[in-house]
Order: sequence, then structure tokens, then C-alpha cells
Amino acid sequence: MSTAGDSAGSGRPFAKGDGSTTTGGDTEAGAADSGRFTPIPTPVGLERASTGGDDGRKQLRRREALRTVVYLMLFRVGLATLLLGALVAVALANGSAETLTGPSGRFALTLLVGTYVVSLVYGLVVKRVTDLVRFAYVQMGVDLLFVTVLVHGTGGVQSGFHFLYLIDIVAVALLPARRGVLWVSLAAGGALTLVSLAGYLQWLPELPGQTLAPWDVSRRELLFRLVLNLAGVAAVGALGLSLAAQSREAGEKLQRHEQYAGDLASLHENTIRCLSSGLVTVDREGVITSVNEAACEILGITRRAGVGQPLAMRVPGLSALLDEVGLVGNVRRQEVDAVRPDGAVRRLGVSATPLSDHTGRVIGRVIHFQDLTELRRMEVAVARSERLASIGRLAAGVAHEIRNPLASISGSVEVLRTLPEADGDAKKLIDITVREVDRLNELISALLDYARPPCQERNPLLLTELVEEVVRAFRSGQPEGTVEVVLDAEPDVTVQGAAGQLRQVLWNLLRNAGEAMPSGGCVHVTLSQDELTSGQREAVLTVSDAGIGISPGDQEHIFEPFFTKGKKGGTGLGLATVARAVEDHRGTIEVQSTPGRGTSITVRLPLARPASASPPAPPRAHRPAA
Repeated sequence: MSTAGDSAGSGRPFAKGDGSTTTGGDTEAGAADSGRFTPIPTPVGLERASTGGDDGRKQLRRREALRTVVYLMLFRVGLATLLLGALVAVALANGSAETLTGPSGRFALTLLVGTYVVSLVYGLVVKRVTDLVRFAYVQMGVDLLFVTVLVHGTGGVQSGFHFLYLIDIVAVALLPARRGVLWVSLAAGGALTLVSLAGYLQWLPELPGQTLAPWDVSRRELLFRLVLNLAGVAAVGALGLSLAAQSREAGEKLQRHEQYAGDLASLHENTIRCLSSGLVTVDREGVITSVNEAACEILGITRRAGVGQPLAMRVPGLSALLDEVGLVGNVRRQEVDAVRPDGAVRRLGVSATPLSDHTGRVIGRVIHFQDLTELRRMEVAVARSERLASIGRLAAGVAHEIRNPLASISGSVEVLRTLPEADGDAKKLIDITVREVDRLNELISALLDYARPPCQERNPLLLTELVEEVVRAFRSGQPEGTVEVVLDAEPDVTVQGAAGQLRQVLWNLLRNAGEAMPSGGCVHVTLSQDELTSGQREAVLTVSDAGIGISPGDQEHIFEPFFTKGKKGGTGLGLATVARAVEDHRGTIEVQSTPGRGTSITVRLPLARPASASPPAPPRAHRPAA
């Protein structure tokens, strides 16, 4: 029965590192041990008390009643065991078993066995009882009956067991129903008076083995003993009433504190949960004691895997930063790189402060951080876009200035071609000049298209059909046994776009993939749909090859105009034009490449919105994959 009492009465809560709460023996796997600081206290009892005034009072009353019932049961069994031991000790001291087997011994053993039996019954049914206060009153009534029989069998008013009446008076003072003290006191006093007077007047039968007769006492001694015993009952009853009043006041105060603490814990937990930035606490040894949901998402860990582990093992970048400033130093918004378990690197803006207990002793650290990866990536992309735009404007101006002289050169060469002297070596030189002029014109046209892409109307476009069409055209232009294109496209992928630009995007990507495999190979083209955490859906077009790959240093520049890797005859504007077209469609482009193993370029475009939907978001710049 002690388990029931402890679990209901102690209410000793712990907040685990993962935000869960336990009471008593309840433990959640992966949580920090109880000796470690846990900064998010959410006691079970406190939460219950804060759910509502009536519910909180009912829970409090039940806990108090259960504690009293269990203590009363334990005390009853302990007292019976003590009396049984005393009886056995007397028998051993006398050296005769008649103390136990005689009439008096049998009477005492009958009462003791009866006490054990009713205590066993109480223990079996206590968990099924809904009204514990009434159950306690039933026990006290049975106790008064047993005590009355014992008092009568041991001499009535002359008995030495009148003090047993006082036990239930003290016990009832611990129950939530404080008025029970008065009723139990009156019942105990009445039972004491009745058994004393009835025994004196011989209204009660003589029990077997009764050595001290209740009627064998003078009237004066009867009155004296009766008044003395009743005075004791009255005094204990008065003390019980005072104890009940103090207990009630303490219980109400405890309930108010529990409700306040529960509300505070709920506010704290909701605040931490709603944070979009990461929050981690560590102890003095650098062991993680708690993490919020945002921190788990940013760092790519789970609470079960993070709590209880050294910060240096989970997030080395953060741990190194804290080691630099020491336990009591503050971190004022510094940036570190954190490597997730999947290998992705996240740029974090970190601040940290010492964590103190109620005495002011530093017991750990609170680490607050935000994921700046996308922000820094956007800043780099915007700077790159501004730089490329400047290059484009400059190149467009230069192209205009070059095109006019080229027209004059082309016209002059055509005139030279018609002269009679234009034969032999002269004719070859003229052909070379015309060819190079045409190539320069092609380059200038591509440059102008990049700097000022043609304004095309954007309508809902079935991207699936467009991709299939471009792939068929590309396949038809490849020699037998060179480049094979494998297409895996979801049906009905629709975007808002310009068909001409998107055809050029895919064509340029396919051409680059084919050129990356001089000995031939397989190009994989996939088209699918993806849903972002924001709820926006995107079309995802990926072109992958198994070619020579791109070095990490070159990946930062492949979308810049005029950047080539030594490809003969290339203009260096193919991928730059692709990136510009993707930006115009408010999409993103990513590249993942391993030298010697191949390259995968992914284009993401927003899906076509319904007519009633809000306007599309601002364009996002292309970015190399992390």
C-alpha cells in the first residue's frame, strides 16, 4: 500500500530534458537523469491543478484522502503486530503457552486476526474505491467497534486501551472533510461512555477469559475515570479541529501555488515550443539538458538522441565557441558553422548566457541560435545577381558598339568576295573572316538575350509535355550509341511560364550534360512535385549525368557569363542564360557535382496557382547546393 500512497501523495515532479514530466517512478527514455538540471519544470500535479479550479480541488482532496487511508492502514497493521509481539513475549517470559491458548489469549488473538483480515480487505479494495473519504469513515467505524470490544474485554472503564479511541480522531483531522473531526470525536466519546456504563451496569455479557470485571469498581471511581477519559477525547478533538483548520489553510495555499506554478509551467512550455529559433541548455560539463523543437529541426537531431549527450559531440561548432568564452562569459551574436548528421552545414547566429539556479550559482548555459543559412545564401545570391546584372549591362553596351563595326566588316568582305582577284588564298581568307563575323554576331545575340531576355507571356504551362518534347528532340539529334537520355516525369506538372525560355533551359542543360560525357553515357531527367515546409508546392526538374564533374571552386562560377571550362567553341553563356531564365520564373537552380563522378543540376519552379490565389512571391536567386 505504500506505493499507492507515495504515488498519489508525494507529487514530486521532474521535468526531463525532452520536455516530458514524470512523477515518482515514471521515466521517459532518453531524458536527463534526475540529478542534472532540468530547466523546464512541468509538474504533473501542477498541470492538473491548473486545468480548472474544481478539477484541481478534487485531485487535491483525493490525494489527501488516499494518503490518510494508507497511513491509517499501515498504522493499524503495525499496532496489531506490536501487540501480537508483546503477547508472544509475555508467553515466552512465563515459559507457558497458556498465555496464548488460554481464554484471554484466544480473545486477544481473535481481535488481532480480525484486524489483519479487515486490513487485507481494505488493501484489496482501496484502488477500486471512488469516495475515499467515505471509505476512511467506514474504517474508523470498524476501528471504534474493535476498540470498544477490546476495552470491554479488558475491564471497561478500568481498561488501559482507552487511548486507542484517540487514534481515529487524529487520523480524521488529516482528511479533506474537516467536519469529520467533530463527528468522530462525538462517536469516540459516545462509545467510551456506553461501554463504561453498560459494563458497570452489567448490561454487556462477560467475555471468556475476562480477568478484570467492568462492574468491579466504585461509582466514584467510575465517574472519575469516565470524566478523565472523556476530557482526553475532548482535548484531542479540539487539537484535531485546530489541526484540520491549519491543514485546510495549508492545502488551499498549496493548491494556489500549484495552480500558479502549473500556469507558469504551461506558459513557459508554450513559449519555448512556439520559438522559431533554437534553444539549448547545457550543464557545467557541457552536456545537453534540454532542446526545443526548433533546435532539433535546425540541428537535424531528435530530443532522444540529443538530451544527455555532450554538446561537443552533437554540435562541435557551438561547443568550441562556448569553450572560448568560458562558463560565465557571454556570447554576443557570433556566427558558427554546425554540421548536421546528414552532412549539411548550417550557418548559425549564436548568443549564449550563463544559466543560474535560485541561489545565483552558475549551473550551465542557455544557448539561443537562429539558422542563417538561407539568409546568407540569399545575400550571396543577391550580390552575385547584382554583379552579373552589371556585367550584363556592360556587355550589352559593348555588344552594341561591336555590332556596328562588324556590319561594316561583313559588308566589306562580301564586296571583296565579288572582286575578280578574290580567288585561291584570298577566297579562303574571306571565308574565314565571314565565318568569324557570323560567330561574333551569334555571340553578341546570345549576350543581348542574356542581358535583356525577350519578354514572353507567361501562361499556365504543362511542363510534363514540354519536357517530353525537348527530350525527344535532343534524342533525335544524338548519334547512335553516344548519349542516352532516360526520362522519369510525373504527369500533369503545371507551372506558370514562358514555353520558349523553359525549352531553352532544358535544352542547354541537356547539351551541357552530353558534352560532359565525351565518350557517351546516360543522362537522367526527372520531373516531380515537392511541397516545402511553408506549404508552397514546386516543380522539380533534375538533369543528371555521369560525366567529368565540376570542381568545388568552379561550382561557384558556372552561372556567370563567359565562364567556360576550356570547351572549344563555347560562348560561356549557356548556364548563365539558364540561371537568368529560372530567376525570371521565380525559381531556383542548384548544382551538385563530384569531380570524376558526374553532375546533377536541379531547377525548382513554383507550380501554377489557381486564379484566386495570391500573387507569386519575389524571385529567388540560383544557388549551389550545400
